Amino acid sequence: MPISTYPNDAESAGMDAQALQRIITSIEGDISQGLIFGATVLVARHGKIALHQSIGTVAPGRNAKNDDLYLSMSLAKSFTAALTLRAIDQGKFTLDTKVGKILPEFSTGGKKNITIFQLLCHQAGIYSKLVPPAPYKATDIINLEKMYQAVASQPVEYVPGERVCYAPFAGHAVCAKILTTLDSKKRSFAQIAADELFRPLAMIDTRYGSAESDLRRVDVSFTEKMTTPNSAATAQFLNQLASEGAEMPAGGAYTTAIDTFRFAETLRRGGSNDSYRLMSHAMVEYASRNHCGDLTNDAWISYCIEHDLPQLRANFSLLGGYSRGEGHHMVPTGQLASPKAYCAVGGGSTMWMVDPDRELTVVFLSAGFIEGLAHSQRVSLINDLAVAACLEPASS
Repeated sequence: MPISTYPNDAESAGMDAQALQRIITSIEGDISQGLIFGATVLVARHGKIALHQSIGTVAPGRNAKNDDLYLSMSLAKSFTAALTLRAIDQGKFTLDTKVGKILPEFSTGGKKNITIFQLLCHQAGIYSKLVPPAPYKATDIINLEKMYQAVASQPVEYVPGERVCYAPFAGHAVCAKILTTLDSKKRSFAQIAADELFRPLAMIDTRYGSAESDLRRVDVSFTEKMTTPNSAATAQFLNQLASEGAEMPAGGAYTTAIDTFRFAETLRRGGSNDSYRLMSHAMVEYASRNHCGDLTNDAWISYCIEHDLPQLRANFSLLGGYSRGEGHHMVPTGQLASPKAYCAVGGGSTMWMVDPDRELTVVFLSAGFIEGLAHSQRVSLINDLAVAACLEPASS
């Protein structure tokens, strides 16, 4: 049963309260089936919150609450992407700037022509593993300088621009290195994010890394049903790496549902809130498109074959996530979202989605890690249910 709620107003938001309840029913179904422990979901329309509710538990004996701090996982890529696009709006570089022009040592091993555009939409062909290569240690992933050096030391895995292969950490680590290199104040990446993103958007609880003693922190966990031989090591690795002081631009931010909403809502409004301009409306409009055409995401080829699924279209935007685009295909925005809809997804547990035509924003943060594409399929359903709850049609 729902544990905590936020003052919701479905009617004034132009949404059907009964239809919204189906989202809660779906999440409760996942909990009862042992797929996850709990979650917080937020749905808003026209900037008005129609649903903000927490369900289940986030730790043994600890009910989920609306102000819980969840590890964002790859949803944090959207934060790094936004800061990169902001720098482009400021004239510091362009999408077609070659990384080597800013970071000359990066240009070895076939990487001399890689552009910032290719980094943002996973077409750069750079290192695509989950942990840094030898001689670097797995724990070096939370050290931006070491992670960048590790990526820069590796040759390309394919000709940049010819394929799309999701790089879990590398591309956005390089983007963060570019931002710190060009920063006149010589700030760390985490400080740039705090100064130019989190504080101005009133994302008061969002940060890179979180103290393990923080009582609001939700640790990565697996339900008994979803546990595999590697689950314990995965959870321990992620929880240790997301400790206080960690700096992992591609996935190390802790955030709440309301903070994530403030970020996504700023994008829905064209890049500005009431007092701060994160980026231009033109940049949001361009960056939120599908920049991969019909290319597949080659990182999932084996998984799709093993699970008898059609190959996954890449559909990467430049905003750290995915664009709905045209056609019928697997996409975490949901099938019913408008072609202009876009989202960001964090491995196994998190998501935000914006449908600009419907003025709809959805946030989902969960406890209980789900591996593979099952999480994308789960948030796709949640987004479809949110779209189905909209009363009036999308704008033309």
